Amino acid sequence: MVTMQQVADRARVSISTVSFVVNGTKPVTPETRDRVQAAIDELGYRRNAMARALATRRSRIIALLHPIIERNINAFIESAATAAAAAGYSLVVWPLHTDNQAQEVTTLATSGMAEGVLLLEVQFEDERVTRLEAADAPYVLIGRTRDLAGRDYVDIDFEQTVATVVERLVGLGHRHVALVVEDLAGTPLADYAPPLRTADAFREEVARHRIHGSVFPVRNSVSPGAGLVDRIAEDAPETTAVLLMMGDAAFGIVHDLRGRGLVVPRDLSIVVIGGSAASGALVDPPLTTYETPAEEMGTRAAQALIARLEGADAEATQVLLPCRPVSGESLAHAPVGRGSLRVLRA
Repeated sequence: MVTMQQVADRARVSISTVSFVVNGTKPVTPETRDRVQAAIDELGYRRNAMARALATRRSRIIALLHPIIERNINAFIESAATAAAAAGYSLVVWPLHTDNQAQEVTTLATSGMAEGVLLLEVQFEDERVTRLEAADAPYVLIGRTRDLAGRDYVDIDFEQTVATVVERLVGLGHRHVALVVEDLAGTPLADYAPPLRTADAFREEVARHRIHGSVFPVRNSVSPGAGLVDRIAEDAPETTAVLLMMGDAAFGIVHDLRGRGLVVPRDLSIVVIGGSAASGALVDPPLTTYETPAEEMGTRAAQALIARLEGADAEATQVLLPCRPVSGESLAHAPVGRGSLRVLRA
């Protein structure tokens, strides 16, 4: 490994001068800087991150905090890490244990290990945010709390996405629609904002269009769609289209319908909100999906946090991104006559 002393010897300067150039702690003449940089390039010297942190009193590390739950967050991690690296920062992923998250956040915020925090799986009332603010730690939310004043966030525009989907269904003649969301009551994520906001937006949109809408909260399980067709047939038998915020439930619904002699989308249309197009493509028929813009969210959240760390003093970054429509084969005109699920009540 090439040392700073070797760079100093090659450039014919003191080791302190090399340190000044590498860490930017003191000015040097352009001629000296060029000579030191040439020596660095020739020898292949790489700065030691810890040494640089000690010299500048900055770690140039940001932490992505998330609870330990069964969700795929790889796209958020990869995009945030890429954006951080482009700005000369490193990203560390910090899983939080669901039974003690607030204390873990305080420990991280006061340790000096990370300069700023990206927070995932945000709840309406989130004690972790309160802890970050109490520690005066820079942060950006990937999600939203109920109180948005002065808080930086990048989030999915569930309201706009739901409005777009409902309008599309109405245009296809659907007048009885259902929404399936994850039931998180009684869990550490009971106040998790996305399903609550989506359900509220759905109720507003069906009321605005003067159509019938039903909301079905479903517990996550090995087979989240199991029994769901019977529930919808019992409580809302006229339903002709289902919006799923739980993409995994589609497998169970499609399988159950096929076993009853019903076909998607001839008898029931299915649209996934906030899911993955790759997962939707695994279902037969492939699902019409409004995909989570995870890569853009991770990138923009990291960029907003780094802007804060670099001294930007602008108004709070508050970005809403609608889900991206991905065509599938699970959406069609409403069946003529009464809802096909009525036959299942017999």
